[in-house]
Amino acid sequence: MALQIIWTVDAKEHVNEILDYWHQRNGTKTYSQKLYQTVKNALKTLAKYPESGKLTEKSLIRAKIIKDYYLFYTFDKTHLFVVGFCDMRRDPEYIETLIT
Repeated sequence: MALQIIWTVDAKEHVNEILDYWHQRNGTKTYSQKLYQTVKNALKTLAKYPESGKLTEKSLIRAKIIKDYYLFYTFDKTHLFVVGFCDMRRDPEYIETLIT
């Protein structure tokens, strides 16, 4: 049975910032829509196989690489909680703040 996907407020802000960046940069929403669809597809897979993500240094947080992005999440018996989303080329100190 697939887990229910729950986005934290911070994770929603992270993904929206990235999608807005690509919209502004490209002048069209086409890439942003494709990227968001890729994220949704990855989340469907994670909802079925939540242990497939790599464990981070924080014991309950896992990371899944999606294109050039990290998707940080945790899960319990019924829910998968998306806690962060960022470009993996960002400053490592910034990335660390997403999982603390």
